[in-house]
Amino acid sequence: MNLTWRRSGNPPLQSDIHAVCRDTAAGCRVELSGRITIDSTPGLQALLLKRLDSQDCKALTLDLYEVPYIDTAGLAMLMELLRAARLRGKQFGLSGVREKPRFLLEAARLLNFFPELDPDGRPGGESPYGGVA
Repeated sequence: MNLTWRRSGNPPLQSDIHAVCRDTAAGCRVELSGRITIDSTPGLQALLLKRLDSQDCKALTLDLYEVPYIDTAGLAMLMELLRAARLRGKQFGLSGVREKPRFLLEAARLLNFFPELDPDGRPGGESPYGGVA
């Protein structure tokens, strides 16, 4: 299934971030593109929490390959999503973390909290959660 999220009952995503959700047998993958900033995090967090609440989503993988920038509000959102996933007994991992977002996660000493499915680039192999990353 290939869905682009739009304004349908969820807080709207700002125009600087876009999300595409792909459901697999093992969970769900959300591919993001654009900048994750204080303006986009409220809508994005609501969307991702909704995905975590889905019974079909046993593991959530957040693909950040097309995300060139994350601010501190984005880091806080990622930590909140990790906490929410753990409380729900689900897995939450990152994929495709590139240069600037990686630097910020490392500088804040947060990268080690997240299972990273493909530290060297674009996803394409087997996910440790099962299915294709």
